[in-house]
This record gives sequence, structure tokens and C-alpha cells, in this order.
Amino acid sequence: MPPANQPRPDTVPPEPLLLTVPQAPPRAREALMQRLCDVVSWPESKLPANERQLAADILVGLLRTSNVELRQRCANGLQRVSDAPKALLRYLAKDEIVVAQPLLENGVGFDDSDLVFTVRAGVTAHWQVIARRRHLGEAVTDALLQTGDSVVAEAVLRNPGARLSMQGVDLVVARSRTVASLPALLINRPELRPTQALTLFWWSDFNARVHILRRFAVDRAALISVLGEVFKMAAAEDWADAETRKTLQVIERRQRNRAAATRSPYGSLEGALAAAEHGLDMKLLGEIAHLAGVKPTTAQQLFADPGGEAIAVFCKAVGLKRPLLIALWRALRRPLGDSDAVDNPFGRTLFVFDTLATAKAQTVLRYWNWSFTPDAAGGERIAQEDDADELQPSRRNAALLFSRNG
Repeated sequence: MPPANQPRPDTVPPEPLLLTVPQAPPRAREALMQRLCDVVSWPESKLPANERQLAADILVGLLRTSNVELRQRCANGLQRVSDAPKALLRYLAKDEIVVAQPLLENGVGFDDSDLVFTVRAGVTAHWQVIARRRHLGEAVTDALLQTGDSVVAEAVLRNPGARLSMQGVDLVVARSRTVASLPALLINRPELRPTQALTLFWWSDFNARVHILRRFAVDRAALISVLGEVFKMAAAEDWADAETRKTLQVIERRQRNRAAATRSPYGSLEGALAAAEHGLDMKLLGEIAHLAGVKPTTAQQLFADPGGEAIAVFCKAVGLKRPLLIALWRALRRPLGDSDAVDNPFGRTLFVFDTLATAKAQTVLRYWNWSFTPDAAGGERIAQEDDADELQPSRRNAALLFSRNG
């Protein structure tokens, strides 16, 4: 042993390490969550609503630290519960898609506000699942379409149980300008209205255009019959009331402006078209439009239509014969093609001309003439005006045609 007065050595032997015992998993918590998941999915007859709500309130807090399998178990159980607690339902609906999908597809406890909340809180995968639900109200489809996702819009349009609002259809019409798959789906929707369909026409392909004309071109016979006496009254008043005159002009049988023909140096629409064979400038185009009873902006849009079907509608509406349509086609410096085939613009134009009735063509032309209002170039401004103006067909058409947000 060292002497008593000697200092202790500098090195002290280390104390033995304590053995670490793995913490046991919180079995009680897992069992608690499993039982609560089962309880909240019991049928209404087995559990009072207030107790289900209490269990759900507890469960929402616990699920934040649970694993995916347990959240899936809870979501699967809630599918068939019609009075599912809202907080728990919404929490699981915006969970990762492997948890939310079965609930979003088949859950009977959702109302429209729950689904709109989920659309706004979710991502593309959630939107696509909701778009396939068997029944969708207008508020939900509006929310889905407002996401701007083209795949989601396609899913909504393919869903026969989805109902679209007028605003929702407007959104898809505007979007369809840049998404080629949408017009073919839109033209079959029952919510599509003539004003929207005949705007959609301008960027649709040939088959969609033919479908639009067959479905939405009407002959106005019933309106003309009902308003026959009103026409006589307005004539007796010398068409003094501007609003009455403009409204009846949309409905009347005549398309051409007879008063303009008496003042025109060309004598008639045919005369103006004959002059166009030597060259069509803006002045002559304006004269043709005036004689045809349309705005110059309308005639410009019609004659510039790449497909040519709009030119066929114009010619049929104003009562031109087939040779004059061909003469106009040449005056516009359009290339000829096989007149018996629809694989070229000339053949497609003749097909529409031959298959469309005059009265129906007039209705289409008048809808289009509404679209080209003097302030149409301010489409964004028009779209933001109050509801009363949005109900006017001319302003709605202009907002859709000239919107730059498509």
C-alpha cells in the first residue's frame, strides 16, 4: 500500500456503464387508438351521436402520431358512417392519398362543404379522386374546376353524376381553348347552353363543330309564331323603341338588311360579293357585313375562320347559293380542295353548307353577332362586371371569346 501522505493517482478507474433497456412500445396507446377507430365506425344504432363525437375528438389528437396503417383502418371504417364526425372526416380526407382515397371515393358522410374544404386543402391526387365520386353538386365541381387542373376537368366532364353550374361551364369553355381534349367532352354535357356552345365552336375541331350545330342551331319557329302580333305593333310604332327593335331583329325571319341594299352602290349582297372577286379590302368587307345584317367585327371573325365552317354558316344564313359560297371562298384567297371529302377545309365548309337549314344558320349567326360587341376587346373587364351584366348573352359571349386567361 502507498504511504498515507502520498497523493492519490491521477487516473481513476471508470465506473461501470449502466445497461440501456429498450423502451417498450406504447401498447396501451396503440390499443386505445384501435378501439377508438372501431368505435367511431360503429353503426348509428349502436352508439349515440355525442359519444361518437367525443371519441372522434380524442382520436384526432392521437392520430397525429399514429402510423399509416392505423389511419387507413380508421378511414376505411368511416366510409359507411353517414353521420361521421366532421373534424375526423376532414382530417382523414386531406391525409396522404393512400389513407384518403377509399374515404373520398365512397365515404357517405361527406356533404358539399366537406368536399369543397378537401379540394382547397388537398392536392392533385385528392382532386382526381373527388372528381370520380358518384354524385357531385355544383359547389364541388366549381371548386374542382377552379383548380385549373386539366386532368381534373376531364374527370369531372366524364362523370355523369357531376352537376355543373353556369360558372363552371364558363371556366371549362375558357380552359378548352388551350386544352384540345375538353371540347369533345363539353359538347355532350347537358348543362352546356347555346351561348357557351357557339363560343366553344371557334376553337373546336370539325366533328365537334358539326355536333354543336346539330344540337344548338334552332329555327326560332315557336318564337316567331308567339311574337307575331308584337312584330306588327312595333312596325306600327315605326320601330321607335330601340330595345324592342334590337330584340325582334334577333328573332325575325329576315337576315339581310334591306334598307342597306337600297343605299348600297352594289345594289345587293350578291353585287358586293361579285365586286369582292377583284379584291376584298376593309371597306368592302364592311359593306358586305352591313348588307348581311351583321357587324363588321363579326364578318372579320367569320371570314378569318381557319376551318371555314363559319363561312358556310354565314352564306347559308344570308340565303346565298352554293356558287356564291365558292366565289366568296375564292375572293378570300382560300385554297380549293376535294368538295366531296371532309379531310380539307373546302370540303368541310361545303358539307356544313349543304346540311344546315337556313333558319338554323340564322340563329347561329345572330348568337355570334352578339359576341362581337364594340367593347369585346375588354374581355377581362367584362368578365368582372356585376351579375346583371353577366346575364346578358352578348357580354357573356364576349367575356368567353376574348378572355386571355384560357
